[in-house]
Amino acid sequence: MKILLTEGSSITARELLFSLGPHHTIDVVDPASLCQARFSRFVRRCYRCPPFATEPEAYLEFLLERLRAEPYDAVLPSHEQMYLLARVAERFEGLTGLAVPRFEDLHRVFGKAEFARLMEEFELPTPATTIVQSHRELLDFTGFPCFVKVDYGTAGKSVRPAANREDMLRIADEYERAGWFGQGREVVIQERATGVQSVFYAVFQHGRMVAQHCIELRLPAETGWASCGESARHEVVEEQIGRLGAALHWHGGIFFDYFYDPASGQPQYIECNPRIGGPYHALLTGVDLAGQFLKVSVGEHVEPLPPGEVGVRFHQRMLMLMSAAMQGASRTELVRQLWRSWTGRGLYANSQETLARPTDDWMSEIPAAAVTGLLLARPQAAHWLVHRTVENYALTEPSARAIRAMK
Repeated sequence: MKILLTEGSSITARELLFSLGPHHTIDVVDPASLCQARFSRFVRRCYRCPPFATEPEAYLEFLLERLRAEPYDAVLPSHEQMYLLARVAERFEGLTGLAVPRFEDLHRVFGKAEFARLMEEFELPTPATTIVQSHRELLDFTGFPCFVKVDYGTAGKSVRPAANREDMLRIADEYERAGWFGQGREVVIQERATGVQSVFYAVFQHGRMVAQHCIELRLPAETGWASCGESARHEVVEEQIGRLGAALHWHGGIFFDYFYDPASGQPQYIECNPRIGGPYHALLTGVDLAGQFLKVSVGEHVEPLPPGEVGVRFHQRMLMLMSAAMQGASRTELVRQLWRSWTGRGLYANSQETLARPTDDWMSEIPAAAVTGLLLARPQAAHWLVHRTVENYALTEPSARAIRAMK
């Protein structure tokens, strides 16, 4: 099939290339001239487009013009472009295959405040959650330690830990300066969850779960990246997410971040990402999430896949190095971690890389090597790298409002 990816900068886009590239023709649109997808033998063409985050209408028109200029079997929204495409799904009818949920349901799981309300409605477990709308309400909160979350954000950029009142004062002042209060904007405060940090990925077809993949993290995702994990199976989560997806008549990809308590066998859900995720490490366990997503996108009726193999380990070396640098690691510490990755020790033992795989796609090593070199030269550059990359695909609160107002 001929596929158009809605961006080429994210982790998910890279994993989709590994999963689908050997079997299909893939083009990519992205605002960055040197996005990750440009460094892949699986990409036929990259088209530079307006930035989705700041110019959603211009981005949409570019995407539609590309589809009018050349037929594609499917458009695969690999990141938060899902929000825009679901809002205007009717514009793609007759042009291409597209799997998106109803916008009103997508909106309920996309924002952190709406997601908290949805979990309460369906009686699904979450850590104790408070929703506030002002600087004063934030300062009045006393249930430390906790996490403070703005309604929209990705890659950990929207979440701040607060261990005490001093932390909360700093966060409240930061959010006020950034304009996160007023005009109905909401901020979510969530107490710390307990258990094993986990992620559950799924693909639905009109409310039926047709593929699933579960991982337990082996390294805390403090930056928002599940960059080191091991496949697992939590049957209670399968049942709960299956029930939720059926009630929402979900169509397309979705994944949930949660903490799983092995003693009680119960999860605590902390966040939802209404899009495809983890397709390549799912494939390593025998679950073709990307393939099912593509079939659902083109309207092919698919049968559910069984869960994959448990105990399959994966890592993403580039993100692990970047995470360490963002947490203050020195050059020496980064070199040690790099050596462990080369020799397969520590967290890298019996683990497979899912972002840079030169034997499958030699060009995938180029951005990984470039990022590694920059981090070794200047570890503080990690924050700049994250900002420059995430802005290519992350949805901002003003953009979300503009998309909701579209006719």
